[in-house]
Amino acid sequence: MLIQSDPILISSLIIPLIAAIIASFVGKRVAAILSSVSFLPIVIYSIYGIAAGLDYLVPIGALPRPIGMIYLINDGLSNAFGFAIALISLTISIVSYPYMEHRFKVLGIPEQFNIYYLLFTLCGISMLWIVYAYNLILMYIGIEVSLIASFLLIYFYGYDGFGKTRRWIGTLYFVYTHIASVLFLVGAVVLALYANTMNLYAIKYIPPLAWALMFIGLLIKLPSYGPHVWLPWAHGMHPTPVAALIISVVGLSAYILARLYLISPYFINMYRVPILAYAIIGGVLTGLGVFRHRFHYKWLLAYSTVANMAYLLAGLAVGVYGIVGLTLHFIAHQFGKAVLFMTAGAIIAYYDVTDVDDMGGLQTYMPSVGAAALLGWMALSGIFTVALLGEFYIFLGLIDTLGFSLSTLWAFAGLAFMFILTGYYGFWALKQVFYGQPRKQYEKVKVDPKFVVPLYVLGLAAVILLFPPASTSLIGSILKAISTVMGHV
Repeated sequence: MLIQSDPILISSLIIPLIAAIIASFVGKRVAAILSSVSFLPIVIYSIYGIAAGLDYLVPIGALPRPIGMIYLINDGLSNAFGFAIALISLTISIVSYPYMEHRFKVLGIPEQFNIYYLLFTLCGISMLWIVYAYNLILMYIGIEVSLIASFLLIYFYGYDGFGKTRRWIGTLYFVYTHIASVLFLVGAVVLALYANTMNLYAIKYIPPLAWALMFIGLLIKLPSYGPHVWLPWAHGMHPTPVAALIISVVGLSAYILARLYLISPYFINMYRVPILAYAIIGGVLTGLGVFRHRFHYKWLLAYSTVANMAYLLAGLAVGVYGIVGLTLHFIAHQFGKAVLFMTAGAIIAYYDVTDVDDMGGLQTYMPSVGAAALLGWMALSGIFTVALLGEFYIFLGLIDTLGFSLSTLWAFAGLAFMFILTGYYGFWALKQVFYGQPRKQYEKVKVDPKFVVPLYVLGLAAVILLFPPASTSLIGSILKAISTVMGHV
């Protein structure tokens, strides 16, 4: 793999950090503009990286062993994830402006956009540093910064509910995700002591103990079925734009696991069948659980997130093509779910309703929001969106690793059922919220364009990425990145 300087990449990752600091000292409009615009360079540069097939390491320094050289990695995998996170950060920072105006009024506190945009921007850029980091210590720092920033956002501006205060909910979120981070760190330290470095470029083998600790920690953070109990509280009670943003926080666990797999695949290969079975069972159970959570629209969406994380875990278990499917589904899920969370945010801002049983017929009263929700569920279901390619590559990975026979039919049937279930509960939820007869008295509203235009950008991006040349460039760059890393190892 080539090693070269890249001042554009480094600058693109530093600009949002500077913007976050400046945002804490300026007025709300300037803070909002700074936050949004600061993510534009990395959006543009990641698109260029995908189209040009960039594939190299960028040195940014070194620390004494066992940390070693600190690189950024600029390849198809990092640019695919980076593009998704940067575009979500940009668009949701725009939506945040009208939503948080409403939220501050409800909380009865003076507007604190300077604090909000400081924390929001730090959360977004920390995720991008995780994506482009190629040293475990830099990844860990990004994980911790994103955790602290998102924790403070729910602690200060989140919702009380179900007998719990936002401070209790924020603490629950912090404890669960911090346990996950510590397990990852301990595993990284074990690996560093074995390899005498945390530089992923120099690591050829990950010992079983290190693999197990990092794997378990990242499963909690993903989250997989079982440890998922923290996520509905966090997504349901975060300020809604933050809930849309931290979808990427949870999905990034799959990215880190994919990076580790490409370096030392034996651990996942050894436990491929149990991991795949666990992903399918967990995905089906949480997918069915979506129907039970109509009492709160955001909780319903949170359970859908857990179910969709099972796709990423399944992709991880089925080899190289599975990694491609994992990446494509990550993009589709981040775009679609961010759209859906902000449709929930619009309903809260204009009607102060969260219970699905009080909704119905909202397409008549806020048609632009209803149309955005349709795009969101299409993105998740793989209907004319890039998720369709993600599903294809996960199935292709399944055939490539396990083959197609009577003994593996359960895996094909399970994955197919998961995909069908997503479409079914998605359009069931769409009908319950936006169609049919209203179950409460509503009046038609004129929705602020800042609420809906960013959602159409995300929804249409998921559609565009299905078709050439966008899809061919994206998939080609991901496959090139995988081949380069595995070829080096």
